[in-house]
Amino acid sequence: MSAPALATRIRTLQQRGALAEAAALCQQALTGQPNHSALLALQGVLHCKQQDFGQGRACLQILQTQTSGFDAQTLTDMAAIHLLLKEPLPALQALNQALSQQPGFYLAQARRGLVLMQLGRFTEAQSDLQTALPQSPMPQQAAMHINIARCALFLAENDEALQHIGQAQMLGGSHLEQGLLVAVDTFVALQRWDDAEAAIQHALDAGLEELKCVKLLALVLAGQDKHAQAAHSLRQALSKHPDDIGLLMQLATLAKVQGHYGETVRYMQAAINIEPENASLWAQLAQLGNKHFDERGALAAAEKALALTENTTGLQRAEALVAIASVTSGQNLAEGYYQQALGLVPDYVPASLGLGHLLLQWGRIGEAVAHFESVAERHPVAGYGALINARRFPEDPEILAHIEKIAYLPSLQGTVSSGLLFDLAAAWEHLKDYGKAFRFANAANAASRKFLAYNPEQHTRHCQAICRTFTPEFFAQTQSYGDPSRLPAFVLGMPRSGTTLVEQILGGHKDIFVAGEIAILSRVIQKLNAWERHIGSGQQYPDCVRDLTPEQARHFAHEVLEELHHYDPDARYIVDKLPHNFENIGLIRLLFPNAPIIHVLREPRDVAVSNYFTDYQAKFGGMGFAYDLQDIGAQLRDHQSLMAHWDNVLAKPVLTIRYEDVVADTEAAARNILDYLGLAWTDSVLDFQNLERAVKTASVWQVRQPIYRTSTEKWRRYAGFLQPLEEILSAPPLAGPLEPLETLPAGYFFQGMACLQAGELEPAGEIFSTIVQRHPQHAAALHMLGITRFKQGQAHTALPLLQQAIAQQPRHAAWFQNISAIYRTLGIADEADAAQEKSQQLKNLQAIQTLQNGQHPLGPFTAAGR
Repeated sequence: MSAPALATRIRTLQQRGALAEAAALCQQALTGQPNHSALLALQGVLHCKQQDFGQGRACLQILQTQTSGFDAQTLTDMAAIHLLLKEPLPALQALNQALSQQPGFYLAQARRGLVLMQLGRFTEAQSDLQTALPQSPMPQQAAMHINIARCALFLAENDEALQHIGQAQMLGGSHLEQGLLVAVDTFVALQRWDDAEAAIQHALDAGLEELKCVKLLALVLAGQDKHAQAAHSLRQALSKHPDDIGLLMQLATLAKVQGHYGETVRYMQAAINIEPENASLWAQLAQLGNKHFDERGALAAAEKALALTENTTGLQRAEALVAIASVTSGQNLAEGYYQQALGLVPDYVPASLGLGHLLLQWGRIGEAVAHFESVAERHPVAGYGALINARRFPEDPEILAHIEKIAYLPSLQGTVSSGLLFDLAAAWEHLKDYGKAFRFANAANAASRKFLAYNPEQHTRHCQAICRTFTPEFFAQTQSYGDPSRLPAFVLGMPRSGTTLVEQILGGHKDIFVAGEIAILSRVIQKLNAWERHIGSGQQYPDCVRDLTPEQARHFAHEVLEELHHYDPDARYIVDKLPHNFENIGLIRLLFPNAPIIHVLREPRDVAVSNYFTDYQAKFGGMGFAYDLQDIGAQLRDHQSLMAHWDNVLAKPVLTIRYEDVVADTEAAARNILDYLGLAWTDSVLDFQNLERAVKTASVWQVRQPIYRTSTEKWRRYAGFLQPLEEILSAPPLAGPLEPLETLPAGYFFQGMACLQAGELEPAGEIFSTIVQRHPQHAAALHMLGITRFKQGQAHTALPLLQQAIAQQPRHAAWFQNISAIYRTLGIADEADAAQEKSQQLKNLQAIQTLQNGQHPLGPFTAAGR
C-alpha cells in the first residue's frame, strides 16, 4: 500500500476512535520510510491523543528539521500536534500556511476555528467554522455545530447559539455530551435555569451517563448560588459511587469555593487514597496547601508528585514541577523548576503565570510582564488578569468587555467571578472612569462576601477584651516577664496603610533583616489557646495571659528568638511586618518589653478605598472585613481605639509614622525611623524599589516603584460612594465596654498549682477559691479547688465543684478519672464506673487524634498542669 493510501487508512481509524490500531499501522508504515513527513505528522497526532506528549513533540522536532515543503494535509496535522500540546500560536501559523496552499481546505479551516476560539478571537473563529461546516463529513458536523454555538454564546448571539445546539442534538451520535454542555452554557447565559435543568434531564433520558448529568447539574445549581444544594446532590451520587474521582474533586472544588478548607483537603485526600499514584492529585493538593499556609503538607505533596513523574516528560511532569516551584522558598530554585516545566510544555499557562508572579515578587517586572503578555496572546482572561496585577492595563474596550462577559458567566463560584470583577475595577480606575470602577468593586465585594462570616461586633468585643486585659496594673505586675532582647522589631497598622513601604525602607539597612508577614505572635497565641483547652480553664486569648508565669513568658520569648535567628543569625533587627499586630502590641510588650514597634498611620478613607479595591481571596483568612465599607469602617474605628489604649498604658512608646509624611519626604521619615532604632544613616534605605527580596503582599507592585503621590487622598475620587463608611467612622462604638476583670496577680492559677503539688493545701485552696469567686467560668480553677478539697478529706464538698467543672469543659479524661475516685470514696459505685468508662473513651479518642495529627507541643506548661 502506498504512503498516501496508508495515511488515508490511518486517518479513518483515527476518526473512528481506534487509536491503538491506527498507531500500530502508522508505526509499521514508518519502519520502511522513517522520515515520511505525512506519516510522521500523523504519528505525532496519535501519540498526543494517547497522552504521550513527549513522543508527540519528538515527531514534531523531526519534522521541523526537514527542509522540503509540506503539503496542506501535513501542515494541518502538524497544527493538530501543536494544539494538543497547548501551543495555539504555532498551530495558527501552520494552518494559515496550509490554507494559503489549499484555500477552502475544510479540515484546516475547522482547526483554525478551534485555534481562534482558544485565542478568544470568536468572530474569526465563527467565520472559519461556518465556512468549513458544509464540507465536513456528517459524523463531524455535530461537533462543528457545537463549536459554532460556543462562539455565538461568547458573542452574545444567544438565538444563533440555540439554533446550532438544536442542529447538534438532531445529529446526535457521540456528541451528546458536548451538545448538552453547550446547551446548558447557553441556557445559563440566558438565565433560563429551568431549561438548563430540563436539558440535563433530556440527556439523561437519551442515555447519557448518570454521573455526568449529576456533575453538570451541580454546576447549574452552583451557578445560581445554590452551593448547599449542589454539594448535597454530589454527596448523594458519591454514596452510590464512592470511588469516583471526578465526584470527589468536584466536591473538593465546591468546598474550596465556599471557603471550607478542611473539607476540601478531606475530599482530595479521599481521591488520593483511591489513586495514590495519581501525580496530578498530589500536585493539586500541594497547590492548595501552599495557598493556605500548610507549608509542610504542601512541600510533602509536591515532592510526591515530583517522585511519581520522575521518568515522564509530558504534562503531568510539568504540573508536578509547577507544584514544587510554588512551594519552594528560594528564588533560583523555584525559577529553575518553572523553566523546566516550560521546557517540557512551552506554552503551559500555570508555569508561565507562576514564573511571572515569582519574577514580579522579586522586582523583575519587565520579565514578569513578558510572561504575562505571552499568556494573554493564548488565554486573554488569565493573561490580562496577571497584567492588571502588574499594573499593565488593557485599554481596548473590547478586551475589557470580553473579560466582563467571562466574569458574569455562572460557574462553581456562583453567578459571577469576583476575581475578574476586581481586575475590571482596577482597569477602569486606571482609565479614570471612577464610577464604573466603583461599580465593579461593589459587585466584586458582594460576590466575595457571600462566602464570608465576618462579624464586626465580634471583632470590637475582641479589641475591648484586649484593652480590658492589658492594663497599667497588669504591666506593673509583669515587669519581670519576657526577654530584654531588641532583636524582634514590628511594623504594623491597618492593612493598606503603607506597612510594606516602611518595611522596604528598613530592608535597605545592612543591620536589618525584613522577614515579611511571619505571624510569630499568632503562633504564640495558638499555643496559649491550646494550653488553656488542655488545662480546661475555659479561657482563651487575651484573658488567658493572666495565667502566665514569668518562666512561661520567658519560654515563649525564647522560642520566638530561636525562630527569628533562623532568618539571619547576624542581624541586629529582624522585622515581622504583619499589619494586624496592632492588636497584639500588649503581647509584644509582655514578651519583649524593649522591642521596637513602628505603627504606620494613613488617612482612614484612603485605607478604606484601598482595601475595598483589593482582592485578598480571604475565604480562609482574617481579612473578611475588607469586603464591606461598613465593616472596614468598624475595623478602622477598632484600630483607632486600640492605638489610643496602647498610648495610655505602655511605658515604652510606639513610633507612629504617617504614610503621607513618608510620601512627602521619604528621607526625613527614614531618618526618624533609624533614630528610633538607634541605627546610623545609610542612603541605601532610599533605594527600596531595587531591594533584592520577595514581596508577597498586595503591595507587590507599588514597592517596586519610586515614591508617588497619587495614592494620597485617592478617596476623593470616590467621595460620592463612601456614605456608609462615613456614617460608621462618625458613629459611637457599636457596643459598650466590657466589664473590667477582677484584678488577680499575674500567674495566680499556676501559683495555686505549685502549692497543690507541694502539698500546701490551705494556700492552694485559698488561691483557687479566689479565682473561682472572681471568674466563675474558670473551669480549671473549679476542678483544682475540688481536688484540693478532696485531698483535705472533704469529698462531699469536692464533688459539686468537679461536676461544675466537667459541665463547662467535658473533654478531659483526667477530670472524669478524678471524679470517679470521689464517687468511689462516697460509695456511689455506678457513677464511679460510668465516669471511669468515660475517662477511658476520652483517652482512646485522644490517642487516635495524636496518631492522626502528631503530638501537640505544650511547651513550658507540661510539668505544671498534669
